[in-house]
Amino acid sequence: MRKLLLLAVIITVSFTSANASAEDSAGKFVIVDSSQQIADKIIKSKIPVLVDFWAAWCMPCRMLNPIIKELEEEYNGKVMFLKVNIDVHRAISSYFGVRAIPAIFIIKDKTVVKVLPGLNPKEAYDAALKEVAMVSEPKNAPLKDPATQPQQ
Repeated sequence: MRKLLLLAVIITVSFTSANASAEDSAGKFVIVDSSQQIADKIIKSKIPVLVDFWAAWCMPCRMLNPIIKELEEEYNGKVMFLKVNIDVHRAISSYFGVRAIPAIFIIKDKTVVKVLPGLNPKEAYDAALKEVAMVSEPKNAPLKDPATQPQQ
């Protein structure tokens, strides 16, 4: 019984005591304070959620950051973007089974529907988001010229 109580206390403390640290706090990423708040945002989201697991010391994570920011602008209002620092939020990183970073998890209706490990080209993330968000074009995609479209 003591082991269960101790485990419950450890989990509660790890979910509530960690503060988020973001490499770029000026960005549009949703920055939250605790693993519990991250979980709440994912669970309560009515739209798909892209969770970017990263660390400040990870060079591929830094290379991925501008790609994710571009996608965030393109899918504004259609997909929620969250950054999770694995060094700060160990409990939620462990829950998702993150073993290497960067790792992108796309969640829809409280279910992980796509995992993109490592650094991938923008097109891979874009294709996954289109598939999950069921959108034909991102919000800020360039308009197609009707004159160049084939006629039926």
